[in-house]
Amino acid sequence: GRESVALSISIRSGENVYSIAQQVKALLNVAREQLPAGAEIILSVDDSKWIVLMLSDLENNILSGLLLVLVIIFLSMGFINAIFVALAIPMSMLISFTILRITGLTLSMIVLFGLILSLGMLVDNAIVIVENIYRHMQEGKDRVTAAREGTAEVAWPVITSTITTVSAFLPLLFWPGITGEFMGYMPKTVIITLSASLFVAMVINPAICSRLMKVKTLPDIRKPKKINRFMAAYEKFLRGSLNHPWFASFVCVMMLVGTIAVYGRFGHGVEYFPSSDPDSIMIFVWKPEGSSLDKTDELVRTIERKLDKYEDIDNVVANVGSRPGGFMSSGSSGSHMARISLDLKEMEYRKQSSRELLNQIREELTGIPGAEIEVREERHGPPQDPPINIEISGEDFQVLAEVTREVTRIVETVPGLVDLQDDYEEARPELRFRVDRTRAALLNVSTVMVANFIKTAVLGRKIGTFRQGEDEYDITLRLAPEERDDLRKVLRLNVPAPGGQPIPLSSLASAEYAGGLGAIRRKDQERVITLKAEVEGRLPNDALAEVKQKLSAYRVPTGYAIRFTGQDTQQKEASDFLLKAFVVALFLIAIILITLFNSIMIPFIIMVSVVLSLVGVLIGLLTVGLPFGIIMTGLGVISLAGIVVNNAIVLIDYVQVLRERGLARREALVRSGLVRLRPVLLTAVTTILGLMPMATGVSFNFRKLHFVFESSNSQWWSSMAVAIIFGLAFATLLTLVFVPTMYELLESAAERLRLKPAEAQDSTPA
Repeated sequence: GRESVALSISIRSGENVYSIAQQVKALLNVAREQLPAGAEIILSVDDSKWIVLMLSDLENNILSGLLLVLVIIFLSMGFINAIFVALAIPMSMLISFTILRITGLTLSMIVLFGLILSLGMLVDNAIVIVENIYRHMQEGKDRVTAAREGTAEVAWPVITSTITTVSAFLPLLFWPGITGEFMGYMPKTVIITLSASLFVAMVINPAICSRLMKVKTLPDIRKPKKINRFMAAYEKFLRGSLNHPWFASFVCVMMLVGTIAVYGRFGHGVEYFPSSDPDSIMIFVWKPEGSSLDKTDELVRTIERKLDKYEDIDNVVANVGSRPGGFMSSGSSGSHMARISLDLKEMEYRKQSSRELLNQIREELTGIPGAEIEVREERHGPPQDPPINIEISGEDFQVLAEVTREVTRIVETVPGLVDLQDDYEEARPELRFRVDRTRAALLNVSTVMVANFIKTAVLGRKIGTFRQGEDEYDITLRLAPEERDDLRKVLRLNVPAPGGQPIPLSSLASAEYAGGLGAIRRKDQERVITLKAEVEGRLPNDALAEVKQKLSAYRVPTGYAIRFTGQDTQQKEASDFLLKAFVVALFLIAIILITLFNSIMIPFIIMVSVVLSLVGVLIGLLTVGLPFGIIMTGLGVISLAGIVVNNAIVLIDYVQVLRERGLARREALVRSGLVRLRPVLLTAVTTILGLMPMATGVSFNFRKLHFVFESSNSQWWSSMAVAIIFGLAFATLLTLVFVPTMYELLESAAERLRLKPAEAQDSTPA
């Protein structure tokens, strides 16, 4: 409510926000000591605090993941070996940060999440390598031999699994548009981090194991009487599935079909970008065109008084005379416009959800006469158009205005639509001079001369420059205010004719007051009026579908068109790209698998398991109650495609090794499942645990030593984390049971086909 000057400080691209913010704060502390009495400096917006929160999330997740990995591996391989595996996290991160620094990638929100996403996968390669060395030592080999042979045995599967994961993220590097520029940092970060983890697993882990690894006696899985109950139950289940491969495969396919059907019936819809509790709120005010600055300011002060009772608001900054341009940023100016920025307290200090607060403020300001008021939340992510954006195009603005009013009347009944408004400004008062062309022609005066004369008299014309030191000032010629604001005095002015004689303006033109257009907007050379709305209380996609359904029966006049743009267009572009990226990722993974196994059948089995992992994704979204996010869930599915194949590669590769050693197919499948059970479960569990803080919002703050139960970052990324967690959990079951079963099914079918020609030849009479 106090008079103020707002100073906005922007940084150059690639500069350090946190460092600059700290320097600005230091300068403000000095400036505060020099202020006169009654003056005060308040920091109303500080982007660096959100960066600190994101870094804190990363720090907490890394340390939480490190502890969880230590605990899980300690229970299976002992403390010393758990340390060997856990070392992969800090060492891979160190290498990753070095490469990020060299390549010029700064720690943005997307880069930070890329690091968190990679966290669970960093130890996968280390687990496979260390566990295999550990198993070789259990078989009686010395450390050096076990390290050399254990690493060599799984080297190609580990390298291939890393390449397949990288291949899943590779197409995302070519994401077009501003969304691609925003999200493109994530695949870059994941690729760098996974490559670093491969180097650590293949070079550093074996070197350490060859010197320090210790082995404790564990049950020998080759002796049935010593197999523990879990492994015994797994072996029994696996053998049962191998005995009935057709039935097991049919069950998996029916699960996929059934899950899709259930999700289609009970799913929670589709969204473009996830919504989270906003940290800031903007209120935009439009009074009728021509309203004075004082009248607009009076309305803004009324709104400010209504906001006093909300305790969760930290600061209120009102800017009268400017149009929406973002928080504290400049936009178009106009005496009938105003912008009010609300900076909220941090999430842990709020008494209610900021979304509830936003809805309360919107209800409070609804129905204020003589103004249009829009209450908008701060949006995360790349710049997004409104969820409901309808463009009405044509030639005549009067017809466009009528169509707009009719469309507004139809869609305003759609539940969930708020701040429904158009950009048609028709109430601007104008003073129109109509030149008498006949008389002007007789006096040899053109309409251009009359127009330029009036423009100079009222608006002014630059006639020179005044210099004072290093400063320059324009010299503008125009009438004094008391002359130009009085229509009668303007009409008494004399227009100089070409012959030199003065001609009264009143004899050349008549003047009248009329309403005119505040703005004329065109798109693709067509005049257009845009109708937009926000959506609260339901998914934007559902609201848009209802809007389209209601407008489907409306007959648009000939020569005019209605187009749905905005977020609808962005969503279609994003979904089209992600679908293509998923197909390309599967193709790249398939090519790599064919190269590794020199077979079509094995890659086919693994690719089917990737598709079936969608069952887990859909079950996860149903269980948690999240909508399918075009961006976040889509990225999760693509990421899952790269992660799922890793364990399948290690499992099938060992089957091939055992068969080359002379083991029968069925026994090779069982033996491989039992041997790879521990690394498969460990890699899946560590990846899942690494993403749990992001999915749940619960983590431990190691600096302040307390649990954090809410995180604005987790609200944004949870959809992707949930997709990977549930998808990977289901895919792990597929890897351990379905992949061997499909292998048995296809190999036995191929074997029968190979035997048939031979049988036919044997039965031919001599």
